[in-house]
Amino acid sequence: MDTYDAWKNFENIEDKDTTAILGQCWRVFDAIDDYVTILDLDKRIISANHSLLEGFQVELSRIANCKCYEALWDRDENCAICPVEKVLHDLKTHTIEVENRRMGKTFVISASPIFDDNNDIVGMVHVTKDITDRKKSENALIQVRAQLEARVAERTRELTILNERLYAEIAERKKAETGLIRRSAELDLKSKTLEEANIALRVILRAREDDKNELEDKVLANMKKLVLPYLEQLSMSHLDESQRACVSALQANLEDLVSPFSQRLSSPLLNLTPREIQVANLIKEGRGNKEIARFFNIALRTVEFHRENIRKKIGLVNKKVNLRSQLLLF
Repeated sequence: MDTYDAWKNFENIEDKDTTAILGQCWRVFDAIDDYVTILDLDKRIISANHSLLEGFQVELSRIANCKCYEALWDRDENCAICPVEKVLHDLKTHTIEVENRRMGKTFVISASPIFDDNNDIVGMVHVTKDITDRKKSENALIQVRAQLEARVAERTRELTILNERLYAEIAERKKAETGLIRRSAELDLKSKTLEEANIALRVILRAREDDKNELEDKVLANMKKLVLPYLEQLSMSHLDESQRACVSALQANLEDLVSPFSQRLSSPLLNLTPREIQVANLIKEGRGNKEIARFFNIALRTVEFHRENIRKKIGLVNKKVNLRSQLLLF
């Protein structure tokens, strides 16, 4: 039994026009990717969308009129952090983030009140969004940053040791110059050793800087290519206010993470916007303008506009150079 049939059974609607309108509404309700349930004031499930039924592998007939925590989480009592309790208390929308270790997933859970024409609460909408992939991406970024910091710390330790050795040798040299003037040959040898140590020190410093720059290049390039374009698409999807705020916060935090080194990079592709990077990737795959327009569901003129911007940013203005051939070089 789908949610539309379940709603008809609960409400016993007889008017065909009303039934048709509600049918359309509940088909939209079923199309939502997030897990959505409608609860009464006793936290009993009135209805649930297709995503929830499929995700929990249950039928609506089995969970209808059951407490949500009994039907979905196999608990004997309400969850201590459940936002539904807060909604009943202050009649406002509440959102929490929960890690479900049994399912191995992380969710953002929100609950919002439903009011009747007299502005009295008659039920609640409970939305559970799976953010497991997003959390994995965040953890991956944290690991990359930790690795970078570990490498910097290791290089710093190496430089400290080399500096200590250098200072020790300099002190020994001064002592030898004061008391052992006749040992000029030995001092010359020590001077040569110090020169070699200085060369090695410069090499290590240069290698450290190169390694750090390479890692920063990769982090920023992967961020713009693999993360930001999909965050942009996510931000343009049908999100509620709290979800949109989470996406905006994530975008801002990611930009803060890479901003200390983003201005130093020289690759022309890093100047592209997330959408331009997506278009450039499809051009590299040999996709035509019409195919790209269908892929993103945008106008052909918009694709042409993105192509022109890409040519400008990689230095192909007024040049008879194939854009795809040039992109394949990066």
